[in-house]
Amino acid sequence: MSYQALYRQWRPLDFDEIIGQDHITSPLKNQITSKTYGHAYIFSGTRGTGKTSTAKIFARAVNCLDNTTGNPCNVCENCLSILEDQFIDVVEMDAASNNSVDDIRELREHVKFAPSKGKYKVYIIDEVHMLSQGAFNALLKTLEEPPEYVIFILATTEAQKIPATILSRCQRFDFKRISYENILKRLEYICKKIEVEYEEEALKLIIQKSDGAVRDSLSSLDQCLSVGGNRLTIENVVDVLGVVEKTQIVLLVQFLTTKQTSESLMTVDNVLKQGKDLNQFLNGLIEVYRDLLIVKMVENNYNALINASEEYIQSLVDVVGTITPTQITRSLDLLIDLSKSMKYSQNKRIVFEATIIKLINPEVEVNFDAMMERIEKIEKTLATGQLVPSVPRELPKASEPIKPVVTEAEKVEEFIEFTDQEISLENVKSIWQTFIETLKSEKKGLHPILEKSEPILLKGDKCMVSIAPENKMFLSLLVNTSNTEYLNGLASKLVKKSLTLDYEVATEQVENKDSEEAQIMDYFKDYKNVLEIK
Repeated sequence: MSYQALYRQWRPLDFDEIIGQDHITSPLKNQITSKTYGHAYIFSGTRGTGKTSTAKIFARAVNCLDNTTGNPCNVCENCLSILEDQFIDVVEMDAASNNSVDDIRELREHVKFAPSKGKYKVYIIDEVHMLSQGAFNALLKTLEEPPEYVIFILATTEAQKIPATILSRCQRFDFKRISYENILKRLEYICKKIEVEYEEEALKLIIQKSDGAVRDSLSSLDQCLSVGGNRLTIENVVDVLGVVEKTQIVLLVQFLTTKQTSESLMTVDNVLKQGKDLNQFLNGLIEVYRDLLIVKMVENNYNALINASEEYIQSLVDVVGTITPTQITRSLDLLIDLSKSMKYSQNKRIVFEATIIKLINPEVEVNFDAMMERIEKIEKTLATGQLVPSVPRELPKASEPIKPVVTEAEKVEEFIEFTDQEISLENVKSIWQTFIETLKSEKKGLHPILEKSEPILLKGDKCMVSIAPENKMFLSLLVNTSNTEYLNGLASKLVKKSLTLDYEVATEQVENKDSEEAQIMDYFKDYKNVLEIK
């Protein structure tokens, strides 16, 4: 027997196997057990949500020779004949290719004849919205007063295109997108049944791409298994489906937030050189900004709204402190507009990179959101005491003591237990492994950059740190304001002495690591097995 696609092999056989559509399957089962079903139904909803599967189950159930529960038995003569597409009283018709008046007239002639084997003749018309106006008119009379042995099931993804005269003569059932959890359970069940070893994160990546469609998920799973055999890994999914790992996207957001234009454009270039689809990359970027907004606004309950691993959510928490809600919403507006314009652009990369520049530099735009972002930046600068305010501060009441303004650096020092003893370079080296381990747990974005670093010189309260050549392009990330305060504070806390860290790039040992492209490729090797999904 020839190979059959997974979505056909695992098509639901009864109403209980239809996932996520209980609001539809329960009333249909009740109608069948009480024999009160109608003569015409409309099943509407997005692709892959179970419309055709439900229609086929319904056709078997009304013709089943041993139906006591509302589900077809799938073992009687009629059920088996329908499953094998040999039952002449169940007719499936594709309206996309049979949409003329003549096609519907032929159907009307066919309706006149009584069923030859079953109790009912069931006509399943898929994509019914594709019928012409004349075909709808030809169907109207038959649909209104069909013979008592005829049932019509009209399936569509665009119910709004069906004339009201047709809709008013049918019972309508709207199919919902399948939830993330339900699709995951189904894929895990199928993988176990076909004896496939799988990584859960790989399944989550497949679900992310399916957009709530079970059929799309099974098709993607089928495609990935054609490469990996009986093992499903993240690497297979990324390579076969052309999706972009969330770690790369979060890193790009960090560059955008800290206004690192060169690094941002190099990250985009690296993604394109890996052969990734720019539209999928854009969709992933929109999803990350959406998740950032959830983390920013919902506080501790965001786990319920973000379907992803703890590592991914922690990376969002690390970023969200450096970005305001206005910046996030403005970024979302720009990226959503970009997704619309890219459909009609001849050079998608140019419009993508132009939007990256707008994200980094709000001053190039003249609109309300850009103006608000610039105002917030000024207010933040005033709050940190880096700029003398042009308006007087509000004076405290007479009964309140005057509180001194405390800078971020001073806040860090308040928690350091200082020592009177002088420290040496050896003292710094002795705490460096602890410094790196702390970064690994608290600042996952900075850890790979400093993982191979080493203190090489101490002069007063300044310590020179050597970083690996392949991390040269990320040097600017270490010296931005928020990261500098954190790193200096952590080092000072560990040595119990006020310490300021400076950085230099170690002499390169390998000649082929000169190019920025090679540095990026080498940096991202650590992220191969790290993937988070929404």
